[in-house]
Amino acid sequence: MNGLTRINAKDYLSVNETGAYYFEVTGRGATKENQLNAETPAEWGDLAMAAGDYEFIPFGNNDDVPNQIVDAVYPNHIAPRIQNRKIELLIEQGPYLYQEEADGTNFTRKPVIDAAIKQWLEEQNYQEQLHCTAGEYFHVNAIANFMFRNRAGRIGSRSGIAKTEPISATNWRLAYKKTPNKKYLVKPTHIIVGDFKNKKQDTWDVYPIYDPLEPTKYPISIHYTVRRSFGVPYYSAPEILGAIPWIKNSTAIPKILTALTENSLNIKWHIQSPAAYWEEKRKILKGNLKDGEKYSEKMLDDLRDEILKKLTQVLSGVDNVGKFWHNPYVVTLIGGTAHEQGWRIEPIEQKILDYVRAQLEIAQQGDRSVLAAFGLHSALANVGADGKSDSGAEQLYALTNHQRTSVMLAEYYVTKALNDAIKANFNTDIKIGFWHINVAPLQEQTPGSRAKNQNPTI
Repeated sequence: MNGLTRINAKDYLSVNETGAYYFEVTGRGATKENQLNAETPAEWGDLAMAAGDYEFIPFGNNDDVPNQIVDAVYPNHIAPRIQNRKIELLIEQGPYLYQEEADGTNFTRKPVIDAAIKQWLEEQNYQEQLHCTAGEYFHVNAIANFMFRNRAGRIGSRSGIAKTEPISATNWRLAYKKTPNKKYLVKPTHIIVGDFKNKKQDTWDVYPIYDPLEPTKYPISIHYTVRRSFGVPYYSAPEILGAIPWIKNSTAIPKILTALTENSLNIKWHIQSPAAYWEEKRKILKGNLKDGEKYSEKMLDDLRDEILKKLTQVLSGVDNVGKFWHNPYVVTLIGGTAHEQGWRIEPIEQKILDYVRAQLEIAQQGDRSVLAAFGLHSALANVGADGKSDSGAEQLYALTNHQRTSVMLAEYYVTKALNDAIKANFNTDIKIGFWHINVAPLQEQTPGSRAKNQNPTI
């Protein structure tokens, strides 16, 4: 595995045929890139962007939060499985129709069979839609669905919702018509759908937001559901957002260990570069921009990669004997304290076992932090301490707590578009939800009802 691997915002690992090299950006401003890219959800509404006659609210400071989540989650070794596990625990035995009943003491759900509603649901592959919307909810805490009016709305007979269709958060944004004297917190009235990752405006289409009071007002509208975050007027601040650095660290460590294993290498050099050096490079890049060209941190990333690769070549191989790297080394005063600013290139004592152990400890902490951020007990994620499975009792208590605290709210948001459509179409209080089984402790089960004594159903 040759090449330069970015571990996080300030650490890199370079590997070639002769050795491995660890690069670190140090000093004041070392985390400036993180600060530049730090999300401020409460301010997203102030960063509205033009789109024809409309303005849309970016989902992130750089309108890339959904893509940040995709890029962080899917390369990771446990994050995708945890998310899928949460979907499985939510849907569990599958969707069913029910009515709520009250007996004066408790609310209960009564399963019902309604042929008309069932047929309407099956005509649009509703179970797959629910799987999709559950994924949207657990990743960005917001869900958008197309609501297609049936043809009856055009001929004067009773109209309704013909079908619903979920939309990926990477492809939609909240919007409103351009307002000359815009007041604070303009209410979104539309949703723009299209390719936002590449900002291809020729792919963008504008649709009104679905109104449950007038469900068939528009031929096509978009149902928008969001679990609000405190202090965030638009969208939601996804729970995953704050865990992205931990997810990336968790993803990077297997790459480091793979590089060491595949190449039978020890890391030979620890190279420290001053943050001030890269800040100066950032200023130069900005000063060299052509008219109309906008600066992005990717420009600095590409330059950094190029410089570090060249330094790797200088440090490696007998062919490079006689080559050297020169940089000015200065001392600056910051707040009355002297700070050295210059590159340091130091050989690393070959204690590979200690290094691997340290990486594994970081990996374990990273996995625990990812689990905590995703809100799933390790017993339910099959990620026990030190790789050991949790006891059956712990798994049972974890499942019971999960069903009581983490299912109902998620179910409300995931099923809301279908439930609003059912109400609009059939004028009924019947709803769709997910069927869950309460598992009794083993000591309360009869021997014949225990899992090991059950015959498989084919």
